[in-house]
Amino acid sequence: MKLRDAAGLSADNLRKNPVRTLLTILGLGVGIGAVLTVLTLGSAGEEQVENEIARLGVDKVWITPRDESGALDAQSGEKAAAATGSSACAGAYTLSVVSLGEHAVPAQVAGFDEGMEAVHDPMLRQGRLFTAREYRGEPVALMDGALEEALDGDVVGRRVDAGSRRVRVVGVVEGLQGSVAGASNGMLILPLATFLDTYAACGVSEVTVGVPRGGRAEQVGEAAAAALSGTGGSLRVSSLQEEIDAARSVIRIFVMVLACVAAVCMLTGGIGVMNILLVSVRERRREIGLIKAIGGTARQVGMLFLMEAVCYALLGGLLGILLGMGMIRVFGAWIGLNAFLRADTAVPAVLAAGGLGIVFGVAPALRAAGMQPVEALREE
Repeated sequence: MKLRDAAGLSADNLRKNPVRTLLTILGLGVGIGAVLTVLTLGSAGEEQVENEIARLGVDKVWITPRDESGALDAQSGEKAAAATGSSACAGAYTLSVVSLGEHAVPAQVAGFDEGMEAVHDPMLRQGRLFTAREYRGEPVALMDGALEEALDGDVVGRRVDAGSRRVRVVGVVEGLQGSVAGASNGMLILPLATFLDTYAACGVSEVTVGVPRGGRAEQVGEAAAAALSGTGGSLRVSSLQEEIDAARSVIRIFVMVLACVAAVCMLTGGIGVMNILLVSVRERRREIGLIKAIGGTARQVGMLFLMEAVCYALLGGLLGILLGMGMIRVFGAWIGLNAFLRADTAVPAVLAAGGLGIVFGVAPALRAAGMQPVEALREE
């Protein structure tokens, strides 16, 4: 009996008992579908959590002076960018009264150099951002939505007073975070040169360096701090790397726990396949006896039942993919995740199902192969 003949006989036996076949592959398919769902939704959830955490600054390193002797200067952003090969932005902050006509409110005033767009990624809501020429010290400003609302009106193109300077507002932005506590009326953003000229008593208070994707915040921070140490004094490097690593670790542990539970479901399906095949061996004693009586070997009989186990497993794997796609769509929509089953997740699952069939098909195959023809034909 050739391998093709064994596969044909196995397929025929599966077709003879359609209900039993369906229930058997359903048990395995549910387990495989659960594994695929957990892995896919877990990966999508991890990506979404990282994106949300990135909004808090996971991809940034902040360099600040430990004391007044470690003051930064207006060129610190350029030096950090050159040393790290990444984007960097020097920033300065203060609290001041911003006035427009009859409206005057306390607000945070910030100054950023030309690295602002690359590092802080402000979202333009109205107007435009600074030009390269304006970063050199022109009397222009940006404003966030909170300050625009506090000043009660459309501010783009109008002039506001900040400190001892009157500046023209060229745009309204969102997404910039301040560093001075107590400013509840929003933020006014100036070019760093304009800020330092307006608020002579204030200096550069921090340099923010972007961390490239796949890079480590510690390495980027150390390189930037080494380049800026020539300004005198000591510098403090801070990031959210430890918090992010902890969050990723928690997510991975949670996903792995769920994957282990799903794997138990898959193993239960494999045990179901073995149980059905053991019952099938008992029911097909006469068939086994006839095969051996006409010259079939124990190896060929064992191969017949092993092929049947693989057929159960592969059908369960294919059904598991279909169930997994359905569960991913339903549960993903319920949770709020945009997740899709990927080929590099589905193909290993089908291969694992085939391997599971081989493992759980060994015991029934050995039992069938060990039957004596005379004993098998004696009982019907």
